[in-house]
Amino acid sequence: MNEKLAQRVIQALIDTGVNEYCICGGSRNSHLCVTVVDQPFLKYYNWPEERSASFFALGRAKESKKPVAVIVTSGTAAGELLAAAMEAHYTGVPLIYVTADRPRRYRHSGAPQSAEMVEMFGMYAHHFQDI
Repeated sequence: MNEKLAQRVIQALIDTGVNEYCICGGSRNSHLCVTVVDQPFLKYYNWPEERSASFFALGRAKESKKPVAVIVTSGTAAGELLAAAMEAHYTGVPLIYVTADRPRRYRHSGAPQSAEMVEMFGMYAHHFQDI
């Protein structure tokens, strides 16, 4: 199920013109990362750290004037993206974040490695979808 969902998410991004991706691999977002890597026509960059990946993507989007997607795992990894999200919001740069999350049953449970991710970026996200 996760593999098919990942394929649908990435295909939706491709359909809207997203051709560049910064991927920060983790176990929770592995299907998303593999789906990007398996597309020979997509350009992707592997990053070991989320904050620098998001600012690199911001620079690529500024230069190309096209949206760039950043794919990260859940929890604090997603939280590392906030600063670049704020910058993208105020400068009008098209930046897309695709984050993984723990299963819904872990929300508000205090489970290890979980963070409340729904609407995490607040006003700095022009669109949010909890899939």
